[in-house]
Amino acid sequence: MTLMEHRLAKQPLAPPAAMLAKLWPWLRHEAWPWLHKSNMDYTSLVCCGLAFVLYLNTLNAGFVYDDRRAVLTNADVSGGSSWQRSFGNDFWGTPLTDSGSHGSWRPLTVLSFRLNYILAGGFAPWGFHLGNNLLHCVATALVVRVARTLLASFWAVLATGALFAAHPIHTEAVASVVGRADVAACVCYLLTYLSYLRHMRWRESADPRQWLALATTLLFSIAALLCKETAITALLVCAAFDVMRGLSGQVDKQRLRSLFFVLCALCCSVYYRLIVVPGPQSAFSSADNPIARTASTWTRLLTFLHLPVVNLKLLLLPQVLSFDWGMDALPRVTTLWDRRNAQSACLYTVLLGVAWRGCKVLLHSGELADVAGSSGSSYPQYHIQKVGRKSRAKRKRLAANNNNNNNSNSNKYQAFEAAYHQEALPCSDCNNNNGVYVYGDATQQQQHPHTHPHPQQHAAHAPHQLVSSAVSLALHKAFRGSRSSSSCSNSTTASNKSSGSSSSSASNSSNFSSSSNSSCCSNRSCPNSCSDYMLGGMSVAARNSCILLMSCAFLTLPFLPASNLFFYVGFVVAERLLYLPSVGFCLLVGYGVSKLLDRDSRTRRLLLLIGLGMLLVSFSVRTVRRNADWRDEESLFRSAITVNPPKALGNLGSVLSSQARYEEAKQVLQEAIRYRPNMADVHFNLGILHQNQQDYKSAVECFQRAIKFRPSLAVAYLNLGISFIALGKRQQAIEILQLGATLEGATVRDRSAHDQARSSAYLQLGALYVEQGKLQRALATYREALSSLPALVQQREVLYQRIGDVFGRLQQWDEAERHHRAALELQPNQVAAHLSYGITLARNSSRASEAEMWFKRALKLAPEQASVYHHYAEFLSLQSRHQESAVYHRRAAELAPTDYALVVAAATSLRLLDRKVEAELWYRKAVALRPNDAHAHTNLGAILHLLGRTNHAAASYKAALRLQPGDAITLGNLAKLGVTNV
Repeated sequence: MTLMEHRLAKQPLAPPAAMLAKLWPWLRHEAWPWLHKSNMDYTSLVCCGLAFVLYLNTLNAGFVYDDRRAVLTNADVSGGSSWQRSFGNDFWGTPLTDSGSHGSWRPLTVLSFRLNYILAGGFAPWGFHLGNNLLHCVATALVVRVARTLLASFWAVLATGALFAAHPIHTEAVASVVGRADVAACVCYLLTYLSYLRHMRWRESADPRQWLALATTLLFSIAALLCKETAITALLVCAAFDVMRGLSGQVDKQRLRSLFFVLCALCCSVYYRLIVVPGPQSAFSSADNPIARTASTWTRLLTFLHLPVVNLKLLLLPQVLSFDWGMDALPRVTTLWDRRNAQSACLYTVLLGVAWRGCKVLLHSGELADVAGSSGSSYPQYHIQKVGRKSRAKRKRLAANNNNNNNSNSNKYQAFEAAYHQEALPCSDCNNNNGVYVYGDATQQQQHPHTHPHPQQHAAHAPHQLVSSAVSLALHKAFRGSRSSSSCSNSTTASNKSSGSSSSSASNSSNFSSSSNSSCCSNRSCPNSCSDYMLGGMSVAARNSCILLMSCAFLTLPFLPASNLFFYVGFVVAERLLYLPSVGFCLLVGYGVSKLLDRDSRTRRLLLLIGLGMLLVSFSVRTVRRNADWRDEESLFRSAITVNPPKALGNLGSVLSSQARYEEAKQVLQEAIRYRPNMADVHFNLGILHQNQQDYKSAVECFQRAIKFRPSLAVAYLNLGISFIALGKRQQAIEILQLGATLEGATVRDRSAHDQARSSAYLQLGALYVEQGKLQRALATYREALSSLPALVQQREVLYQRIGDVFGRLQQWDEAERHHRAALELQPNQVAAHLSYGITLARNSSRASEAEMWFKRALKLAPEQASVYHHYAEFLSLQSRHQESAVYHRRAAELAPTDYALVVAAATSLRLLDRKVEAELWYRKAVALRPNDAHAHTNLGAILHLLGRTNHAAASYKAALRLQPGDAITLGNLAKLGVTNV
């Protein structure tokens, strides 16, 4: 019984104290009989459950931001191309050899999207988000497993897993669909590490399954690379841990062989990814990574050196988060006297200090083992590997001899360990040849004669005992082999200070007992699974150094490829990239928790656990709230206005404009332009807004500014031409559309959207020529589009339709039918192809019945599409079947009640049938749709005139004249009513 337990037993306890007394065994790690491996799985279950629950509110989110381009418009996801094409295209579906390729090669992630699409039967957002959530749970479980290999404290493992599950920095990676690349890469990365640990265990025991584990390691590393490029450092982490074990004195003859295979595979992966697989074919835009475009080399260097500090701050305090950190979100470091340089220097100093100190401690530990091994050991080191190859009977005899040797030299060995190396005392309860060791200060251990026999004699004959103990230690290590992984482990934080020379012997005894209980396997259980923990058999200093070095390796190595320090990438800071490095951060926090818990102060431990709980609660609340920002694009862009105002406001304005909230969108877009006047996308979106409001003059100005700031924006040329057509400036429209149609896309990032805009420009230009009666020029335009845009299958189908339509107008029926047949071969279920073929056949009076057959086929394919009913009604009208035509016209207007042209067509067909009352209702609907259209008021006045409601008719005519003064038809109709004064 420790001194504190004695006091708790003697004194009466208040209710809070009683509760603390019940918790005390847990705080002192004495409740570990229930925490064997089977129970430790509950730790994984708790952490995974926390991860799943925190991201449940992402299941009702939609596709936002990059999800549209990477998923919704990606043919590799929707099945528009074969699955093998995913290995030849980038993450966005663009061929890697294309001049506009992003260069991000992540075929396994794209194929996972494709699997989601197949299982859900389409683009169901909840299925994609559920996949991300489940992957995050798997990653959390693997983080717990990794923590067990390095941390022996239960609370340290639990803190590591729970912190990883709840950290808000993961929201972008989990809540956004495209973030799956980072989550999947993390899963494969950790599986690579764990597989290599299995290889090390089997290698050290000469198990032939070591080759299977090594092959699995290499396969997982390739899978991680195919998920995302930043996972290329997985094998480097594995090699680093193996080297650390070697430096710490863990003898293994086959270590160099494994490192050779791992490093060769790493070099092959780097060569294949950087040399064989094409990289980015165009430079990143200045808006995405403005620091890379800075002219000053000094500014670029200082700013990029400071970016790791920014990322570390996001891990430490994830309060301010943003979907984009480009443009001017992060001020540049322009001078050496900027105080941020001091932060950068501190970070690099700490990292280098940890690396230097850790390597120094490991080397020193290895030197001590070498000294012990070279001071009289008659057993060669390669004998360690041969032990595993002996028969079972020989291994039993060898184990018996080993136990005898250990018993005969135990006193010398223990004295040597305690006084000179602070090594460990073997745990008497472990049923194997390898012990668990209790670590303590030499001075403290010398104060306990019952622990170390004859301390005074040992002090008097230290040199002699040093030599004999070194021999004993060498014999012990030689016989026990290098299977440190199969030994029980003690607490990571087992080192305790002595209570001081002024303390009483009873106090010292209680302190030592407490230290032993908290540091070692108790007599009832072993704190961690023997098959997981990898640091058994090391000294305290070597163990702590190994934990720090591995945590820093997980923190820094995955971050290096995207740090902009070796080559530029398309962003400055991206929160999703911290998903994998956060593993190292969580390990550091878990290690810190274990060190702080290694105190025999009940209050201090309880306060620490309460603080840890409060941290997890605050992180969980922040995660849930941040997930709500990723629900839709409007909330996402609004959340980033304070961090990146121009980018957030520009995207928000586009979203509001698509929702027909024009006035609000206009204010937002104009505010974005005030922040950054040269944003071509914002000017373009503002032009679209004016175009939707039929303010074509303002739209022309916006499109012209967009072209000025980005001459390669093909969609701006297209919409500028459309605006010129609406203004009646057809010659200017022809010139602009010709420029947009022939625009090269060597520097554009989204080649697919660029080619779509070019194809639409060709179609608009051809339609303009047809309207002017220039059929041959229209035909030449369509044929030029076919030759210059061969990859767009759907657009080729539309071009074949247009060419067939032109040939029909030229009455070249054979050519017209051939092109329409070609369009149907490309898209046999395309409704537009059936309609176009039917319209062409209808122009030939001898094939009217055949044309009607194609119209009816279109009706079967799209029974709810208004345009199909409209075209069929027009055909029936040409055949003088007005009763049937009116039925289909009315059905078309009912299916599309907001389409002005269809509503007017339905009203006109009813008027021709002398169904004036019904016609009046549809004409009034037309006026409601376009209250500023003079023709709508004139048509309403005409039907009211026919109904004999002259006063109402005169009012409608006058409203039309106010909108279009001097219109001859309206003035004539008013004159018929006897109204001359307008």
